[in-house]
Amino acid sequence: MPTPPSPTRPVLIAGAGIGGLTAALALRRRGVPVAVYERRQAGEIVMAGSGLTIWSNATTALGTLGLTDTLLARGEKVLGGVSVDARERPIYRMRTARHTWPGSVPSVSISRGDLIDLLMEACETAGVPVHLNRRCVGYEQGPDGVVLKLDDGQAVQGSVLVGADGIRSAILAQLHGEPPEPLYTGRSTYRGISPTPEGLAPGTVYMFHHAPTRVGGGAWHVGGGRVAWTLSRAADPGEREEQSVLRERALDLARPLPGLPSRLVAATAAPAVIRTDIFYHQWRERWGDGRVTLLGDAAHAMPTDLGQGACQAIEDAVVLAAALAAHDDPVRALRVYEERRLPRVRWVREQVMRLVRWPQIDNRALKWLVTKVVAPAVIAVKQRSLWRELQRPPLPWDGAPGSGEAR
Repeated sequence: MPTPPSPTRPVLIAGAGIGGLTAALALRRRGVPVAVYERRQAGEIVMAGSGLTIWSNATTALGTLGLTDTLLARGEKVLGGVSVDARERPIYRMRTARHTWPGSVPSVSISRGDLIDLLMEACETAGVPVHLNRRCVGYEQGPDGVVLKLDDGQAVQGSVLVGADGIRSAILAQLHGEPPEPLYTGRSTYRGISPTPEGLAPGTVYMFHHAPTRVGGGAWHVGGGRVAWTLSRAADPGEREEQSVLRERALDLARPLPGLPSRLVAATAAPAVIRTDIFYHQWRERWGDGRVTLLGDAAHAMPTDLGQGACQAIEDAVVLAAALAAHDDPVRALRVYEERRLPRVRWVREQVMRLVRWPQIDNRALKWLVTKVVAPAVIAVKQRSLWRELQRPPLPWDGAPGSGEAR
């Protein structure tokens, strides 16, 4: 049987976001010692101002860690989505629940804060040490271990290091010899969570777009009768607005849109509205070296279209844990993890980038043809295969070193 890393040299995880916490829990569930180091305090991590859709591929991965019941209790099942025009008339519908895999956990929409909170609780129950307010700044590798450097001058020894420290990862910067330069999508988003649904039915991801202003967004239930919303507009990177004006700015953007977005923004308390520019990484084929690897946004930050950013971090986490538990050699385990994840994430990213690069059409007649006829027809044809593959869960392998994932 494979021997997990020595308890005196745990797997070190830089970052206590969704991917880092999921990886820590998955490793602990498999008997692998692990420790997490995070630059933020707990209140900063549990950010209640945004919502996520965790599609079936990722909820099924979380289910293997014993989180199904908690996830379904705190979030809301997703059945599909609808995209509407400026008069709230449906353009096309997505019946995503039809395209999940047999035995999978349903897709769930949930607030980011609730998801982080349940992962933190699960890690605490499992005995995972999560060290907060400890910024990771670099590492050193040796023949039989790795040292994680912290900003207070301390150093921690481990068997391997997982960089799960986000899009501006210090671990990524050292691995590639330069600070990462995230690419800007050209869009900035205003986000919040309304305490009331304002008429939105549960189970539906509601998407909208106003062609003249090119403002778009979505809304979805996140449990407890609350609805998360987002509004996106073209903007220069780095624009700054005071917290006091964010809600009014969001109301201005929502005004030309269908009635639901305006009602949701109006129902949201001003301090709960946030603004985020959307960045992503250029694609990198190399995620690791020696006893170091990357996970989640540190490895493959992508635009938010299709809602797969957090989902792919969760997939990373369970595959990484399986690899480390199945191999005597932790260095080989990290390379196996990367080999298994690269093709999958590359394919998901390609689907996302196709949406990001969808051309803007200014000719009114052509725009009508594309939005009313072409897009719905293409989506109808592609929907089944796209959502079937997107929601393919990272199925467990049999545990033998070198074995492939079950199909």
